Amino acid sequence: MTDQLFVDDTYDRIKSIISNFDDNILQDIYAISFFKSNQEDDPRQPLLTVGYNTVSRWTECTPKSGQEPEWPIASDSEEAKWNFAFWLQNEELVIGGQNYDPVSNWVKELPCYYTDEQEEQDFDKTYLLGEEIQNRFVDIMIDHAKKLHESGTIVRKFGRQVPIIIHELEYYEKPVNWTKKANPIGLTSEFENWVTSM
Repeated sequence: MTDQLFVDDTYDRIKSIISNFDDNILQDIYAISFFKSNQEDDPRQPLLTVGYNTVSRWTECTPKSGQEPEWPIASDSEEAKWNFAFWLQNEELVIGGQNYDPVSNWVKELPCYYTDEQEEQDFDKTYLLGEEIQNRFVDIMIDHAKKLHESGTIVRKFGRQVPIIIHELEYYEKPVNWTKKANPIGLTSEFENWVTSM
């Protein structure tokens, strides 16, 4: 599968799943999740899981006055709102792994692909190649998020702008930059400020 076919196919899949979110909960959704991970911690097997979180879930995980944080109650409202650990973690679509073989085909066609044998021979070199695979995958997902906004897909579906948070389990500078690039200016300021405040 060529690079462009992979790009087009993954975008179409993401657009389709978001366009088919249940209309009855659209007003409850305040953020879309692009959760980036790797199958078996292998950088040659990137995964993207598309989901969302709702105001209802955020409220449910926010401590009431005097309430101590204890799962699933967060330490405060901001953590309940932006920390993926407290989100629904629904898997509306998974791109990669056994659910979507074209990711493996795409990775194998990249100039930075490497084999298990090459990893055994020169781990440091293949570690850098793995980073390049990750960066290329994330760049495509950033472009997909931008296109969903710029094409009007998000506004048509929700009747308003909804931020797309591109993230891993941990929050640090990279996911903040991914998210900032993927969304209209200012749309993810609250998320960015929360991560910075940590």
